[in-house]
Amino acid sequence: MIHADRVVSTTCPYCGVGCNLELHIKDDYIYKVTSPFDGVVNHGNLCVKGRFGYDFVYNQHRVTVPLIRKTPQAPSARTQAFDRSE
Repeated sequence: MIHADRVVSTTCPYCGVGCNLELHIKDDYIYKVTSPFDGVVNHGNLCVKGRFGYDFVYNQHRVTVPLIRKTPQAPSARTQAFDRSE
């Protein structure tokens, strides 16, 4: 059985409810997400996204720095960027 190096309390990022999460971390890797039973918002329950959605942290396509457009956009003529190089 894996024992966590540390348990970090945080808030779920998926919706506006603000459920309490506890991230179980071993060697700087999140391997399990739980919720405290005394949590005011969710009382120990989590939705599917809250319980299993921590994989996005390790996704190779995740945006980790602010994106700044290379060409200025006029307020009334903005275009959608389909590529990170834009």
